[in-house]
Amino acid sequence: MKDDGIGLIVAQELEKRFHDSELEITYGETDSEGCFYFLNPDDFVLILDAMTTGERPGTVKIFSLNELMDQRADLSMQHDMSFLDLMKLYRCSIRGYLIGIEASLIVPGLELSPALYRQFPEICRETEDIIRGILSKEAKRKTE
Repeated sequence: MKDDGIGLIVAQELEKRFHDSELEITYGETDSEGCFYFLNPDDFVLILDAMTTGERPGTVKIFSLNELMDQRADLSMQHDMSFLDLMKLYRCSIRGYLIGIEASLIVPGLELSPALYRQFPEICRETEDIIRGILSKEAKRKTE
């Protein structure tokens, strides 16, 4: 579905950059249920996914999972149940963030749209900076 795969493609690129960290990357693709049941209650989760909010394609935004739990979402997704749906269903409080990347085209196809393809290096840099900042904050929180 073209840009719907941006999270997976960015994760594959960033896996090379985080190979020496404690970050464990799991590729869930459309199996959000499998990923959800794989988690432990004390895990800290970062989810990379495409979003369509009307922003400029390639925009990277970060959302706290706890804050998203309080919002009503009318999103159409390629998944049976989204990660957030499962959190709500089971009344889980999983710590972490959703890093959303604004899509340009979500239509049948295997490649990124030209808009996201051109911006891919910047999307990866911005996403990496966000993740490093989150990991730094989380490490400080653990030592306090």
